[in-house]
Amino acid sequence: MRKYGLSLFFSLAIFTNLIGQQIEPEGEFLQDSLAIGEPIQYSLSVSYPADFQLLMPDSLYSYAPFEYVAKEYFPTQSDSIKSFDSVVYTLTSFEIDKIQRLKLPVFIVQDGDSTPVYTSVDSIYLAEQIDVVADSLQMQTETTIVKLDKDFNYPYFIAFLIALGIIALLILVFFGKKIRKRWLIWRLNKRHKKFKEDFDSKISKVENSNVSEIEKLLFKWKRHVEFISKHPYAKLTSKEIFEMQQDENLYENLKLIDKSIYSSKGKSDATEAFKFLINYADIILENRIKAIQDGK
Repeated sequence: MRKYGLSLFFSLAIFTNLIGQQIEPEGEFLQDSLAIGEPIQYSLSVSYPADFQLLMPDSLYSYAPFEYVAKEYFPTQSDSIKSFDSVVYTLTSFEIDKIQRLKLPVFIVQDGDSTPVYTSVDSIYLAEQIDVVADSLQMQTETTIVKLDKDFNYPYFIAFLIALGIIALLILVFFGKKIRKRWLIWRLNKRHKKFKEDFDSKISKVENSNVSEIEKLLFKWKRHVEFISKHPYAKLTSKEIFEMQQDENLYENLKLIDKSIYSSKGKSDATEAFKFLINYADIILENRIKAIQDGK
């Protein structure tokens, strides 16, 4: 048994020696120096018999003292006798040794086993990145005080916005209806005040106005009271307005205005009728405000 083991050992040694004579991989760095953490390239190439099966180191191989980054594999070139493979590895190193060395194997695969054949050792120099500081260098003291800007406190600002939002929500929940009523009443009063100022200036000119202008003035009144009352005055005739309001005085004044429009007479009466309509608009507004306050 011992003789068999010795025989196997010598056979393997002879086989490895024969392979080493036929295959001589070449490996070299493609630059002379490196900086810490800087990518460098290492070329590995090998020529071997065409009937051999050969493997190159991959990302799982230990490239110490270097670390694997990537590789670029070139297609195999073959003829009837020889094959040629080459790979360029991208490596990096974080070691601080002045000289760093590397040799890589190629693996000859035969009968399920692999036999490594190594390149010669190649070396690369670590480049100095920081110049040596002379002992005579004098340090200068800087005593100027610089005022730094304060960072904006975003967490406090966000918390403030959240608190403000909660307060606004509570106000809407408990006082929302009351606030809405007041805002609506204020809006109606403002709209009505502006309307009266504009309407009063036009009433004094009714006697000198043509039919079209009188008709437009009546329509303007209808549109306004429609807005403040939410009733469709603008679409109604004088008779339909009377049927809705049941107010004889309102009906009589509307007929006076209709007379000045359709017969081109009674413009002086129309002036007084428009003054009545202004006062009647006040009544319509008061009724609407009361309805709003009562929640209707």
